[in-house]
Amino acid sequence: MRWRASRGEGAFLLFLGWAVVAGGVMPSAAAAQGIRGWASSTVRFMEMQPLQLDTALVSDVVFDENGDARIDGRRIACDPDRIQCEYYRPAPIQNAVLGAQDVGFTAWGLGLEGLSTTVLIRARESFSGELQWPIYDDPFDILVGYAELRRGGFRFRVGRQDATTGLGFVGFDGGSARYDGLHLWGEAFGGRSLARGLSEPAREALQGIDDFVFDQEIVLVGGAGGWRWSRGDVGVRYQREIYSDRSALVSERAALDVSAALPWGLRLRGSMDYDVPFDRLGKSFLTLQRALGTGRYVLEVEARRYVPYFELNTIWGFFSPVPFHEASVRVSGGFSQGTGFRLSFGGRRYSDPATTTIFAPLKDDALRGEAQFLWTPRDDVQIDLGYELDWGAAAFLQAFDGSVAVDWTPSVRTRAFLTTFQQIESFRLGDGRALGGGLAVEWVITDRVRVDGRWSLIRNDGGRGGPGDEWNQNRGTIGLRYEFGSDPGLSRRRRR
Repeated sequence: MRWRASRGEGAFLLFLGWAVVAGGVMPSAAAAQGIRGWASSTVRFMEMQPLQLDTALVSDVVFDENGDARIDGRRIACDPDRIQCEYYRPAPIQNAVLGAQDVGFTAWGLGLEGLSTTVLIRARESFSGELQWPIYDDPFDILVGYAELRRGGFRFRVGRQDATTGLGFVGFDGGSARYDGLHLWGEAFGGRSLARGLSEPAREALQGIDDFVFDQEIVLVGGAGGWRWSRGDVGVRYQREIYSDRSALVSERAALDVSAALPWGLRLRGSMDYDVPFDRLGKSFLTLQRALGTGRYVLEVEARRYVPYFELNTIWGFFSPVPFHEASVRVSGGFSQGTGFRLSFGGRRYSDPATTTIFAPLKDDALRGEAQFLWTPRDDVQIDLGYELDWGAAAFLQAFDGSVAVDWTPSVRTRAFLTTFQQIESFRLGDGRALGGGLAVEWVITDRVRVDGRWSLIRNDGGRGGPGDEWNQNRGTIGLRYEFGSDPGLSRRRRR
């Protein structure tokens, strides 16, 4: 299989390999060495019908009694005063067979007390098909790969790291140092920044879509700290990204996270972030949760603000993205043994986009709702039903889902499922509807080996408003997962 790695990744792999080898040959650590991890192989087959832009002369367009324009029976947007019209039409159905191999493990006993190594790598391969699936032109990634040393309340890491914080997903190649005390904690970190959502250096990840990306690294530095007490905790985080030659600022943000137990059985969680260069509040939310009755039901009330975030090295942030504010209520619980439900409802309001509208005013509100019901009539049968509605500006989604899972033996489970949805967004279905279903199987061969497979068929009825035709979409997945090594804590308990 093809693979490529940058010079930094190659150096880290070399360091990692020598660290494992060195730990393996040290007699003093040989008895304490250990490794625990997993390997997963997945092969996917999928079909899709792309859309392509086409043109038609107005003389070839048919206008019906309502004034709607149609070409080959398909409704399009067309001005009769123009010479030709542009529209989207379905292209031939394409398919792809894709493979992925994931390996993740943690190794310890490397010759130094408290030293361990954690690695998660992924290899990809496109076996056949015309469909060009995203990221599969990059056949190898190190998602996580770092060496860690713990000493008392201190923790040091070197390598490729990621973190989920109030600033989202943060990834970098570098080092971090953290201290955890009884009530206080603090952390400092820094290194080469990775593009959000990708395990690639920021400049490399953008070169395929932007010809004007600076040919230099982006450096990330920052720190975090917090205070915890018996009923909650509060934490702050600050991070700054600059070009390696210090020629320009890429981003500068701060975040605050809070969690606390309040009187009357309430639980509070909240987060907010601040974009320093634009001098504006970013994403934030506040949630209040309370158990009702004897604890069988849980009520959540949430207020949320969202605004898209863009770095300074892109032009998109200067278009002043419009934030929205949302309030929602969720109730979950169980009626009796073997039953459960979840209900939620929310409303959203968008801020004024400060644009001039020619026709009707822009819709600035949205509604969201969700209902899910779970019933277990027997220990080996589980029924799951769900409904979702998202009715907003320029988008509409309505979906029904249902499944029946059966445990035939302690190691074999099947799940049959049905789905139907209508999604008017980005030309996906127009006012048509998709209907489909499938079957999933899971077989636990041993306590370390598991095989699972899934096949589904989705039929799109076309719809009078959509650009696509009636067609069937097949999707299938088969996977194998193997776990290796042992947990030292579990091993000690067994020896007792």
